[in-house]
Amino acid sequence: MKKEIGSFAVPKAGHDRGKPYVVVGYEEGKYLLADGKIRTMEKPRRKQRKHLEFIHAQDDLRKLFSEGEGPVRNEEIKRAVRLFSAGGRIKQEVTDVQE
Repeated sequence: MKKEIGSFAVPKAGHDRGKPYVVVGYEEGKYLLADGKIRTMEKPRRKQRKHLEFIHAQDDLRKLFSEGEGPVRNEEIKRAVRLFSAGGRIKQEVTDVQE
């Protein structure tokens, strides 16, 4: 469970399917997801593993979570999600999901 913290995840089901999130924690059998905007570190989204697709990218935040030099800020998460989405990878997956 700990190795996924800081990586990107895309829900496969629900109203937020196809939207990229960063895994910020694991609690009571569910992953805690944040996007830095609506779902912040203080109020993360909870999802089960079977509803998530994990995407391990080079620009994920695993280093920030593992170093522990202080809390990861919502601004850092928001920036990482925006850069990840700009790569076109998520847009393609969203198109595939909606068809």
